[in-house]
Amino acid sequence: MRAFRTLMVGVGTVAFLASTSLAAEQTCCQKAAAEAKECKHKCCVAAHRDGDSCAKCNPNKEDLKKKEVKKDTRK
Repeated sequence: MRAFRTLMVGVGTVAFLASTSLAAEQTCCQKAAAEAKECKHKCCVAAHRDGDSCAKCNPNKEDLKKKEVKKDTRK
């Protein structure tokens, strides 16, 4: 019984840590989009105005990928 309880505590801890790490991977633009808002960072506003992604906040262009998915689902 003690081994089972220890195993369950370990599984719960791993699940908690995994969920917090996944939530931390969102960029500022993705967080704003989740709230149906635009990102207010000056660097992001300037990049979005040009139709580009801010290299500082979104090095892998995560914000543009998120917008592409939204555009595709609306069609």
